[in-house]
Amino acid sequence: MLPSDDDTGSMTWMSRGACQREDPELFFPIAANGPAPEKIKAAKRVCRCCAVSAACLSFGLSTPQDGIWGGTTRGERSAMRKRRARVAGHISRMAGAGGATAGPAVPQYGRPRPAGRSAAAGPPGAGQGPR
Repeated sequence: MLPSDDDTGSMTWMSRGACQREDPELFFPIAANGPAPEKIKAAKRVCRCCAVSAACLSFGLSTPQDGIWGGTTRGERSAMRKRRARVAGHISRMAGAGGATAGPAVPQYGRPRPAGRSAAAGPPGAGQGPR
């Protein structure tokens, strides 16, 4: 996660946000239909030019916020959290397994190699001449 301003969690970055010069309702659309999609696009355009969008996104990810934060909707941030949790779980499982994976050897082309065959043996039927 990205820090706000410092390790104490200061939120002074908010006063430097590009959103401070905009109508707050732009960043809190009521529904996902009607005029809301256009408001969301407009809010994201403001965020793309914002100097504190990384801190804003970090805040939005670490707290259950409605609206647009760091150029993302609540649903997008939820998906980011889920993806981050899946990756963290995968990494911890890999670390618990000593980084080794179990299963058949996988050759360069992605197919499992039959037991007892080495990579040097080539594909089945290799070296037998024409049929």
